Amino acid sequence: MIVFPGDRIGNVEEYKAGEGVYEDGGELFASVVGVFEFEEKKVRVRSFRSIPELKKGDVVVGRVVDVRNNFAMVEIARKKGEERELAHTGLALLHVSSIGERVGSINDAISYFDIVKARVLDTSPKISIREPEMGVIKAFCSSCKTELILDEGKLKCPNCGRDEKRKISRSYGKGEW
Repeated sequence: MIVFPGDRIGNVEEYKAGEGVYEDGGELFASVVGVFEFEEKKVRVRSFRSIPELKKGDVVVGRVVDVRNNFAMVEIARKKGEERELAHTGLALLHVSSIGERVGSINDAISYFDIVKARVLDTSPKISIREPEMGVIKAFCSSCKTELILDEGKLKCPNCGRDEKRKISRSYGKGEW
């Protein structure tokens, strides 16, 4: 039987939830489009298309949602080469040591709300922007929040004229990643 996300497929008294199934209030529901299967007391939904998961070496794009002394938290949005959303989009850790050798402070490399292109170091996930093609691909003025433009290798605010420092990706401002 084909099921769709949100379709009720049983309750926790009848079955245990397997892959592609979630429990809410004692009821079991499909979390993906696929074929409903059960074996003994376990139900699962075999998806028609696999849901991408992060693995070491993947390239991802995300938004900086928090910046602290030595690290930033990046909300992962997409994995390069995948049309579908990731199985688990969540926060990734970007440590200052994974930015580059010439970075004294994390604030010299990224800022709140920047969009970054990064490489996955491990599935916890930790990410890195050390490589030249990794880094900030879109940034906003920390003063007036206007999108910064790249002018002769430097980021400048077209609204207030402020110059800002970032660890810029080769893809900055090109609409690609």
